[in-house]
Amino acid sequence: MAFDSRFLAELKGRNPIAEVIGLYVGLKRNGTRHVGLCPFHGEKTPSFTVFEETASYYCFGCGAGGDVITFTMKYNNLDYLEAVRSLAERAGLALPEEEDRAGNFRRKKRERQYEMHKLAARFFYKTLMSEGGKEGLAYLTNRGIGIEAIKKFGLGFAPDSFDALKNHLQKEGYSWDEMLEAGLLAKNERSRHPYDKFRNRVMFPVFDLRGNVVAFSGRILGDGQPKYLNSPETDIYTKGNCVFGLHLAKNQKDGLLILCEGNLDVVSLVQAGFEGAVAPLGTAFTKEQARILAKYAKTVVVAFDNDSAGLKATEKAIRFLEENGIPVRVLQMSGAKDPDEFIKTYGKERFEMLLKSSKTPVEFELDKLKAGLDLKDTAMKVEYLRKAVGVVAGVASAVERDVYISKLAREVEIRSEAVRDEVERARKRKASAQRRQELKSGEQELKGTYDRVNPERAGELRGAKAEEMLMALLCKHPDLAGKAKERLRPEEFLTTFNRRVYQFILDEYGEASDTAMPVFAKAFDDKEMARISFFINTPILSGVPAAQMEDCIRIIKEEGAKKIDLGALSPEEIMKRLKGD
Repeated sequence: MAFDSRFLAELKGRNPIAEVIGLYVGLKRNGTRHVGLCPFHGEKTPSFTVFEETASYYCFGCGAGGDVITFTMKYNNLDYLEAVRSLAERAGLALPEEEDRAGNFRRKKRERQYEMHKLAARFFYKTLMSEGGKEGLAYLTNRGIGIEAIKKFGLGFAPDSFDALKNHLQKEGYSWDEMLEAGLLAKNERSRHPYDKFRNRVMFPVFDLRGNVVAFSGRILGDGQPKYLNSPETDIYTKGNCVFGLHLAKNQKDGLLILCEGNLDVVSLVQAGFEGAVAPLGTAFTKEQARILAKYAKTVVVAFDNDSAGLKATEKAIRFLEENGIPVRVLQMSGAKDPDEFIKTYGKERFEMLLKSSKTPVEFELDKLKAGLDLKDTAMKVEYLRKAVGVVAGVASAVERDVYISKLAREVEIRSEAVRDEVERARKRKASAQRRQELKSGEQELKGTYDRVNPERAGELRGAKAEEMLMALLCKHPDLAGKAKERLRPEEFLTTFNRRVYQFILDEYGEASDTAMPVFAKAFDDKEMARISFFINTPILSGVPAAQMEDCIRIIKEEGAKKIDLGALSPEEIMKRLKGD
């Protein structure tokens, strides 16, 4: 989708990048830069940098980068056109007519999918409350789910029919193709016509944060497989980006969210008065879901199932949540496999006590290490202590470490000083190993071992660096673009990716009526944007920009000349090539 360069330049001008990003990220000014904690990965030391000079951002921790459009896309999970529209609305700009038509088409398509899902949810709810849904209602009633909870979550029932929903939506004016694209119908090689995807299932509507139904999760009645059938990803639904129940839980005043494993756990907990209950959707808990929870949670209590799979899922959830700076507690249940069963068995008050006694992640890890060990046995005590020291050594806060050191010493009945010495030794070993890994990663980056964006860079390192420095100069001194175009053709670039970027810069400065920063987001993907953002913000040594540009061009030409069969050229021709004649 290509917008006019002038429009995009005005869009960026009216949406200063530090101002827009500052709405979501706490930024502190540092000269012409702003720094803050990266919203795309967990960190405690700010490495996310916004550069006013180049109207771009780059995270030196995770490598995310781009411009104000890229940030709006990534942070709000929007596509390019939606991000441009959002920024245009913020700035009071009207979209160009041609793009607006394309945008209207996409918006209307999404609106029809929202409406389809709303109609489907109503159909499933009415079916549940009718004679045809008595089996589904009996299932929910037997699980202790009352009518108020059913209404609150919009639960329903998909009849055991191949065309009940299809016929209903067709009468409402929707085509089979639309229903297929929305994930409400399915089709296989043996079927002549599409059929209802959900059949004979209790239906859990999935809501986005605005309260729109965007997908469904259906629990089969009986022993069929799969036990839960979930909507596929569509234009309005990405399963790793949605959290079941968050449309209700996000309004919790105390900011306490209870992360459960299943939809029924959420419904059961909310019915019992624990309205911060949420769950992943048909997938393992993701980093993106953790990032979403970070916007609403002050604390997250992980209450996954009490089995081996649940313990592994808990470990991953703790890591993702802590990476996003969310305080985490872990619920440890006994006598029940999940929160739904615990409340049914022991009641609301016991669950409330369980919440209050939830463990910290360190306590959770130590309890796991202790499981099955007899600490009166010397060998087992030493084994436990050796592993426990490693866990405590990973605690960043000295105060917290001291608390766990004292607790561990009491538990194994040895002096605190001895435990502290072992913890410090373990921390030194970890720090040394981390430094070695950083050096190794740095060497690999320099060699281009992991370069997916510009794989030719490793073999053309001197020339590629000159290419990148040249483009950084052009972005910071756009008045040099005309001269650069005369002196160096894009075909003379040594690496394909850098050649694309150089051509784009020349085209942008050739088309624009001013010298605004090129809008790379319209032509490059996320990873490419991050790389561009990195090298255009490379510090440039003091000196005359035009002379620095000539140095870059000279190096590129020299490196290019090495690839030519010089034996087939005369000295005059070689000099001409080096001079660019």
